[in-house]
Amino acid sequence: MFRARWWRPLAAPLLAVAVLMTVTATSTMAASPYQASVDVNTTGFNPPCDGDANFIVPKMQTAAKAAYARLGHASEDYTGAQFTRAETLKRTPNDWGYYVHSHGDYYLNPDGSRYTGFREDSGDCSQAVVFSKDIKAKRLGRASNLIFMSTCHGADANTTMPWAFAIEKTKSTGALNQGSEFYVGYIGVQWDSDEWIFEQRYWNALAGGKSVGQAFDIAMLGAFNHAGFDANWWGTYSWSGAAGPWGLCQNCL
Repeated sequence: MFRARWWRPLAAPLLAVAVLMTVTATSTMAASPYQASVDVNTTGFNPPCDGDANFIVPKMQTAAKAAYARLGHASEDYTGAQFTRAETLKRTPNDWGYYVHSHGDYYLNPDGSRYTGFREDSGDCSQAVVFSKDIKAKRLGRASNLIFMSTCHGADANTTMPWAFAIEKTKSTGALNQGSEFYVGYIGVQWDSDEWIFEQRYWNALAGGKSVGQAFDIAMLGAFNHAGFDANWWGTYSWSGAAGPWGLCQNCL
């Protein structure tokens, strides 16, 4: 789904980007066996594919990679020809964390059914769709940590993407948990400027020791440029967000 007028002024004040770049010594990438991939569609949000140059998307990419590294993942980012349908599906079996920023929708698959998906980058304007069905077939039920779908329609009521990452569409709160997993996505059509506001707040809250659920609540507070901004989540509210199997967050309850 193409978004117009992404450059609409950001709500002030925004949290400092510098906070996003702080990586603790306990979350060095070299020491982590937990892979996280950050796929960002740069070409699809810039000329000639889209009408106006977009300077927000690279910031999203940098912030997401730093956030996953801070959570203890071996975090790598991909864009342009590195972010293709084939490359994403090659990486996904080993991903514990995954972030994607791209055009997303409820796309028609060649099998005749519709699934939530997002478009690859590949450096051109004819961008293939990565369907939830494709990801599910590659992952075969493997465990997930934090999954962040920075796309349109990624968290609509009919989304099929959480199941692709073996995350149930349930909300475990209080003493309940469904493991070290959390899925975040946007509802309907959203603008990059509002997504960036949300993501800065979210990553900063996690860096400040909040749980994944608390970080979501904090990210939803305050003003967005568009009155229709909305997002949703599924997973374990009180989980710390740290890479790997379930561990209790002492500061999250």
